[in-house]
This record gives sequence, structure tokens and C-alpha cells, in this order.
Amino acid sequence: MTKSKHFDDITIQPYDTQYREALAQFALSERQRIYSSLPLEVLDDAIEDENRVPNVVLNTQQEVIGFFVLHKHYQHEGYDTPNEVVYVRSLSVNERYQGHGYGTKMMMVLPQYVQEVFPDFNHLYLVVDAENAAAWNVYERAGFMHAATKEEGPIGKERLYYLDLDAKYVSSLKLQYNDDSTVGTIDIVDLMLNGTKAGFIALEQFDERLIIRSVYVFEAYQAAGVAQNALRQLATYVRKQFQGVKVIEVTLFGQNHQLKPLFEKSNFVETLTTEDYCTFEKYINY
Repeated sequence: MTKSKHFDDITIQPYDTQYREALAQFALSERQRIYSSLPLEVLDDAIEDENRVPNVVLNTQQEVIGFFVLHKHYQHEGYDTPNEVVYVRSLSVNERYQGHGYGTKMMMVLPQYVQEVFPDFNHLYLVVDAENAAAWNVYERAGFMHAATKEEGPIGKERLYYLDLDAKYVSSLKLQYNDDSTVGTIDIVDLMLNGTKAGFIALEQFDERLIIRSVYVFEAYQAAGVAQNALRQLATYVRKQFQGVKVIEVTLFGQNHQLKPLFEKSNFVETLTTEDYCTFEKYINY
């Protein structure tokens, strides 16, 4: 039985021969061709390899709007990743259908889809060229963590992104500015889960630094991975909403602060440790 994943107005499913002609008509701009192969350039190799699954993305009219390959046990040159891993490769949106948010929707549903195709795998990776900021902003929005940077990829610096499929990530979580937080110097960002407020992050800006004053998730949502998903999205949100910020910072008081593992798993780096507190930072521009 063909496995598929429906999300709003798109469907993702493994490739079938009926879609070959549509993939032959698949187009990317000259600029995008620098970053990604056309589907037919990788399709046959993927079909012949038992470790690879080519996939198509369809709209409500059953038109092929996107394509990607899932490659289990793949090891990308220059990175030391686990053996039980799935890589997302050759991901692209047909040029004809770009500008409608399909790329973001694809990435938001991708973790659930991968779990259906490869239920025994927990590690999901992808590699993107560092200068392709539009792509890695979408990956961060979907909860992927920037895990490493390689200085010399095929066309320059590249970035490795990771998502733990075993964790309870919340792909439908959105960060939304609270318009009522206009008094004083604190900005409140609400954590909206399916249209319902699940918590908030309190932020305070000092020139190029943005200080996290509080991360709070309501009790009913504390087991759903909301805080970690929000912190992984935060860099992308800050780039869009806060002018001039280069670093996000948080200080945790006490040697064994309960939030320390949360920031470690969210790609924050511990920069200062004392007997009484520790400081974490994340640079939002690379």
C-alpha cells in the first residue's frame, strides 16, 4: 500500500511511474540549479538503490509541485553522522509553483512523513549550501537544528541540519508577536499551537544582543516538545522581526538549572560558567 501524508493542500507520497512525465517537465531557475539537481537527474539511481526512496509532492489538482529523495544509511562526505540515519536529498519545488508556500508546507510535514516511510529510524539530516539562506530559514522554521558547518563543500560553505525524529516536535507551532507587550523594554512572543496559545518567550534587546528573559510553556503542553521547537525556530524569527540583532543570549542561575538541557539541545553554546550561573549564546547570522 502506498504511504502518503496529507497536509493542508499538499500530499507527499513515494514516486510512481505515472509521475515520470510530470518530472520530465519539472523546472528550476538557473540559480536554483546551482543548489539542487532536477528530479530526472537523480530518479533512476534512487529507484535502483534499495536504500533510497524518491518522493513526489502533489497539490489538490494532483499536479507534481515538489520532489525529494530519502536516503537511509547515507553518509555525507565531511560529516560524522550515525549509521541509522535518513538524509533528505535533492529537495526542490517546481519553479512553476514557487511563491505559494509549498516549500514550507513540505518541510513542516516531512518529519511525520519520514516516520511513516522509515519507522525504525530516528535521525533525519539534510545538507544545504550556506549562501542559500532562503532554504535554511525554512528548515529552521520546521524545527531542524544547525548541527555543523563545512567550509569547503562542492560550491562553497555548506551547513548540516538535524532533526531527532524520536522527539515530540510540534511542526504546527508558530511564533507570534504579542501586540500587548509594548510597555517597557520586554517583548513577548506567543507560542501558538494550532491557533491556541501554549506559552511564551520574553525577550529584551540591547543593541546587537537579544536576551531571553523567560521561556514558559503552559502545563498542558509541557510534554509536547513546544519549548524546544520554539527555541529552534527563534533564530529565524529574530532575523525577520528584530533589526540589528546578531546574538541571542540567556543566563541560567544555579549549577543544575532545569532548562540547561533544553538550550543545549536547541543548538545554544555555553559561553560562560561560574559556580552561580551559566550563559548560553546562539549567533543568528552565519
